[in-house]
This record gives sequence, C-alpha cells and structure tokens, in this order.
Amino acid sequence: MLKKINKLQLLFLMCIGFVATAQQHEVKDYINDINERAATIVSKLDINDADKKEVKTIVLKQYINIEKIEFKRDSQLEKLKKTVTDQEEQKLKSEEVWVKYKASISKLHDSYLDKLSKKLNELQIVQVKDAMTYHVMPKTYHNFLDMFQNLKDVQKKMIYDHLVEARENAMNVGTHKWQFQWFAKYRGKINNILASQGIELHHTSKAWEKKQLEKKNHLK
Repeated sequence: MLKKINKLQLLFLMCIGFVATAQQHEVKDYINDINERAATIVSKLDINDADKKEVKTIVLKQYINIEKIEFKRDSQLEKLKKTVTDQEEQKLKSEEVWVKYKASISKLHDSYLDKLSKKLNELQIVQVKDAMTYHVMPKTYHNFLDMFQNLKDVQKKMIYDHLVEARENAMNVGTHKWQFQWFAKYRGKINNILASQGIELHHTSKAWEKKQLEKKNHLK
C-alpha cells in the first residue's frame, strides 16, 4: 500500500517493473499532482519564464522533501508499534520520533524560504505560501473581520499574526486534511482569545453563517 511504501521508492520500483499496475497509477497520479500544483503556484508570479522554471523546481522539490520526511516519521512510528510492547517506552520513543521530525521539517522550511528569497521578493513569497495552502489564510482573516466588525486594531493584529503562524505550519504538511487542521487549531486559539476579551462568538458566528448561506442561495 502507498502508505507503507515511500512514493519515491514506488517510482523507482515502477521503473524496474516490480510494482503492481494500481500502484503505478497511484504514484504517477502523485507525481502529476505535485507537478501541477507547483506549476499552478508559479504561474501567477510576475517573473520571467526562466525564473518561473527555477521556482517551480524549488517548489516541486519541497513537496518531495516533505513527503520523504513524513514517510520516515510514519515508518518509525509504525515500527515502534510493532516492536515495542511496553506502552510507556513506546510513548517515550514516539515522542523522540516527533521531536526529530519537527526539527527536520523546521530545517527544511527555513531552507525552502531561503531558496525562494533568492528568486522572489517578500510579496511574491507570500503569494507562494498562500497558493501552497489554498489561500485559507487571507480568506479566514477576511471572514473574521466580516464576522466581527467592531474589532479593535490590536485584536485584528492578533488574528492576523495567528493565521500567519498557522500558514507557516500548514506549508510543512503534505495533505489538504492536515493543512486545514492547522488552520482549525489556530481558529480555535483565536476564538478562545476573543471570548476571553468579551466577544460574543456563538450567536454572531451563527448569524454570519446564515447570512453567507443566504448570499450563496441568492446567487444560484
């Protein structure tokens, strides 16, 4: 199964004919997917074609490296489940795996941004970050301001800063699901802070959601 075999390993095995047809299709779909995502990300950048090609390669390699680091983490955690029977020992060793994973992904993140900075300006790097994370950060920020229209500047900054941090974390995971979970985690933090400052959340958010649904139905 793909979860148990590195996609890069599958690509190699596919070339020498040792992988089943279904797995061949799966790894081809994966490579095509990250190629398309990288191409889409750079297509919107106002840079020349040569730089677009280089930036696309940087983005593509980032996706591959994220996959490699996640695969290593998951393989180590799976091995611990099978080989370490003591629950406390398994927990401690699992925590060690996660610490090493976070260190590796943080190093990769910094290296990635450093490479982008050699080709792009700050605004263009933000464009790449938003494109990698499906523009959830600016959309969510807009929704917060639209939902709570009497926020103070310091509260707006708090929301913005939290969502920027969410985006930095979401860039480091390989699936939509985990990206969205990072944003969900930070939305929860924002809601808790707003609630602690006396902002009414429940009825305001329900009224806003009803308003958005009405707008959507009106456009149909």
